[in-house]
Amino acid sequence: MKTKKPELRKEKWQKIGIRAAIVVLGLLAFLLLMDKLVMPWYVKRGEVTVLPKVIGKPVDDAVRILKDAGYEPIKYETQFDEKAKEGTIIRQTPEGGDETKPGRKVYLIISGGKEMVIVPSLVGQSLKDARILLVRSNLELGKTDMAFTDSIATGVVFKQSPDPGAKISTDQRVNIVVSQGPKAGRVPVPNLTGISFNEAILRLGNAKLGVGNRSYVSSVTDRPGTVVDQSPKPDELVLEGTTVDLFIVEEKVPQNPANEN
Repeated sequence: MKTKKPELRKEKWQKIGIRAAIVVLGLLAFLLLMDKLVMPWYVKRGEVTVLPKVIGKPVDDAVRILKDAGYEPIKYETQFDEKAKEGTIIRQTPEGGDETKPGRKVYLIISGGKEMVIVPSLVGQSLKDARILLVRSNLELGKTDMAFTDSIATGVVFKQSPDPGAKISTDQRVNIVVSQGPKAGRVPVPNLTGISFNEAILRLGNAKLGVGNRSYVSSVTDRPGTVVDQSPKPDELVLEGTTVDLFIVEEKVPQNPANEN
């Protein structure tokens, strides 16, 4: 029996040594894990950096810059833009220059360039309706010329540029030519400014035109009864019998002096 006790003690100490070695190795493994994985992750989690500005850059360059900086770029949507080149970034959220944590999503708005639309047909439309059609197509009216035509009613569009069906950007204007009707039966309006009202009546009669509204205005340089303006203007072609409005210098009415007592 005495020979077995030393062997039991020796076996007990061996087990204790093995357990201690396991504990030490486990502790070393835990410290290594903390040092190499946990602590770097924790430190990085609290890291703050300045978000790069990518507005104006091509979309591929913007995505690369953001990824290299540790962010997650998201191509959110494409919008038409009259100024920004197609395929470039016109807005980002969060904005560039803000302090944020790496790994955050950055939403990018990409320019689709100038919006292109189909030119509507304006021929045969009145000037008012032509304007409405252009507004509905997100276009604007450009130069409007007037021309006499024997077959097109007055006030109707009979030419346009660009042609109907053309595809243009919304910043391009559409020019039109509007009919003034047939030239036959039209006469030029005489110049009536600077002459007396009576002389103006004679000239209008000779031109087969009539006197329209008369408005009286004050003047310190022109004589009373002188025509100083007119509508329609001189040389404008109008139909025979059209009336011309006149602006005439009013007569100066003398004021009675105050009665003296």
